[in-house]
Amino acid sequence: MTIYKAATMRAAMLLSGAAAGLMPEAAKAADALAASQLQQCARQVSQLRQDSPALTAQSEAIERERDAINRRTAELDAEDARIERDNLKAGLDLHQRRLDNQQRAKALNARLATLVAQIDALNALKADYDQRCSDRPYRRADLLALPAEQQAAMRAGLGDVQVPYIDRSGGDAGRH
Repeated sequence: MTIYKAATMRAAMLLSGAAAGLMPEAAKAADALAASQLQQCARQVSQLRQDSPALTAQSEAIERERDAINRRTAELDAEDARIERDNLKAGLDLHQRRLDNQQRAKALNARLATLVAQIDALNALKADYDQRCSDRPYRRADLLALPAEQQAAMRAGLGDVQVPYIDRSGGDAGRH
């Protein structure tokens, strides 16, 4: 029986029970993923490989927009310091631009809340994969029985995937 190691390496690595004092094949087979488990792991890898880049791109776009809003706020603050207090028209115009900037910030915060929920869900999926699938052997026949897309995902693994995360310690969003 040939057993492969789950998607922790770029390509599945053939394990030989007789190689260099490794456990016998029967002992490894007991830890091997069942075909249904491998299929679930492959779906998780596919989803992680698909969703991670999209969420990372959204996170970066939100960060750029947040920076733009903060710059605009600083510009409006600087303009406020220069406006003469008896210039009602300039004051009302500035007030309207501040309201517009605040609306933009509220819209950004709403999109950020959605993104945070998506990132949390993806991190839960990755944690489940790490617990149930990572470093678990599986049978070559079970791998070959998967759809081509899932086979490719298992062979590719997660080594090149950056799963975005939210730093809850007060820092900015990052990746791991």
